Amino acid sequence: MSNLDLSTNDSAIPICEHIKPSGKRCGSPALRGRTLCFYHAGQNNSLPADRNMYAAYNQSAAPGEWPIREFPTPALEDAAAIQIGFMQALHGVANGHLDPRRAKLILSALHGARMNLRQMEACLTACVEAASAKANKKPPSTVKNAGTKRKRAQG
Repeated sequence: MSNLDLSTNDSAIPICEHIKPSGKRCGSPALRGRTLCFYHAGQNNSLPADRNMYAAYNQSAAPGEWPIREFPTPALEDAAAIQIGFMQALHGVANGHLDPRRAKLILSALHGARMNLRQMEACLTACVEAASAKANKKPPSTVKNAGTKRKRAQG
């Protein structure tokens, strides 16, 4: 059972403990015996180990501090992660650590991810609305039976 699960029911389904860059919790069911869902459990294996957008030498590093600042490309799973990617690319270009041609490619990919996220959110919203509308409808058999009973009572 998840440490973050506050329910007292032992049969409750554990929820993925991954926190997105926006600060929201994933919300998908966790794999049996694991704390992460299928997507987030395999995410570390599917992303390249070295996925830095760029690395910058920190000239003012104190003794014992790491002299290189790495700016890894975030996993583009929500709007906050895409915004982080935009900020890192802007920082890299502004400080001369990221080649403008590479920055253009990165910004184009981030723009594509943002457009894809919008389409996915619109599709998800439409699916949720359709499902809730379907759940609120009364089954046709109930309506027919109610009409039949009224006719018998009248006649």
